[in-house]
Amino acid sequence: MKFNWLRILPIFGRDMEKETVELFKAMINEILSVRQPFTEVGKALKKGDFKKIKQHAAVINEKEHNCDKIRRHISQNMYSGAFMPVMRTRLYDLTDGIDDVIDRVQDVADRIIYLEHKKVPAKVADLYIKMIDEGCVAITELSVIINDLFSGSPELMHEVKKANMAEHNLDMLKKDVLDIVLFDKKIDAVSVWLLFNVAKLLSEVGDAVEGCCDDVAILRLLRQA
Repeated sequence: MKFNWLRILPIFGRDMEKETVELFKAMINEILSVRQPFTEVGKALKKGDFKKIKQHAAVINEKEHNCDKIRRHISQNMYSGAFMPVMRTRLYDLTDGIDDVIDRVQDVADRIIYLEHKKVPAKVADLYIKMIDEGCVAITELSVIINDLFSGSPELMHEVKKANMAEHNLDMLKKDVLDIVLFDKKIDAVSVWLLFNVAKLLSEVGDAVEGCCDDVAILRLLRQA
């Protein structure tokens, strides 16, 4: 994906602002790269291959750690004087929100590991795969949204609507999981909680993206002020 991020504001002529924009780019690329192992976790669950799940979860954990390091570097730049104060605070909030997205993906992968030796209805596994797909859609849209913000694209709010739709779809799929696990008498109480908790964490990927969209909307207004 091509990023045109140096067009956001004239103050990006300063070296620290340029470096920070590159760090944002690195952070987004890191979160985009989590989609592949995230998708593989769902496929491995469908096959009952928990060895593969653990391998992909380890990759996700490494990417989350990388994202944390980038976020800290951005924070250091912000509080060393990069950007105007009001913009600085909102951009920091955005980095926190982006990090929250990958945190939720990490939580999902780590929690799915606990489904080993548990009864996972085939319909629930299929719904998880759909939720992972929607989560990846939301992550992709987030990358487009942030690029649109920094490049001043008029398409920004259109992309926000698409991300919000992915969040809505995740909520509906979460409800579908609950409808299945609550009324399947063959599933024990602990498994019911665990199965729904995975669905809840999956829906929180969309919630985290939606939170980033709220930060972007405020930054857009600040650009226009």
